[in-house]
Amino acid sequence: DRFTSMNEVVEQFEEEIVGQVPDVAKTRSNGKLDLVEPDDARHMFAESYRNIRSSLLFMATAGERPKVLLVTSAVPSEGKSTVAANLARTMAFAGTRVLLIDADLRRGKLHEFFGTHREPGLAELLRHQGQVKDFIIRDALPNLFVIPCGEPISDSGELFLSAGFDQLLKEVHQDFDHILIDSAPVFAADDATTLAPKMDGVLFVLRGSYTRARLARQAIELLYQRQAKVLGLIFNRANAHSGSYYYYKYADYYHSPKRA
Repeated sequence: DRFTSMNEVVEQFEEEIVGQVPDVAKTRSNGKLDLVEPDDARHMFAESYRNIRSSLLFMATAGERPKVLLVTSAVPSEGKSTVAANLARTMAFAGTRVLLIDADLRRGKLHEFFGTHREPGLAELLRHQGQVKDFIIRDALPNLFVIPCGEPISDSGELFLSAGFDQLLKEVHQDFDHILIDSAPVFAADDATTLAPKMDGVLFVLRGSYTRARLARQAIELLYQRQAKVLGLIFNRANAHSGSYYYYKYADYYHSPKRA
């Protein structure tokens, strides 16, 4: 029951599809995927994140637009952290102030994507009640800021239920236009289902040819049980060569970045 196309996702889920991201080759020597750039030669990859950004900015919602978003998935290795990092960058491209928080306090990886330190981070901030500004890292990309996960800990659920975490959300809500929070997968720890009710919405990541429909449905149902608002699904690592994938294939609409 692994998804191989977005058509299969649409058939099995009632949730809105926020977007899909094509599977692209990893370009770093360490096997990591380069983050999206403003003038990215991987035009299908870059446009897919612009599409997700637009979906979030213009989706039909009652009241205020969702500002604090949780990014999660059912199990590890579905690409939630990669999606969170690239979506944060794409939002910052538009000139809005974006804060990306690594709330996967057991196995967080966002510091690796941005080439920064892991500690001190969110774990130390919540445990010692420091000044939020002292834990925010300004990225080289204008308007993008990151709070890394901090030291690995096993009692993250208790920290997310604390008054300190609620105070953190209150403070950053005033200073940023968008706040993206990367959490542990739903079935890896109770963190995601603890955090989700505190968010304006949840983005749930599925990975092509990897995610099992039964597990994904059970994970989403757990989020609903905690009164979370699931804004939609992101189909990650879609097969861009399949007959059902037709997004942004027209390369002649794009120009290659100038080389120095």
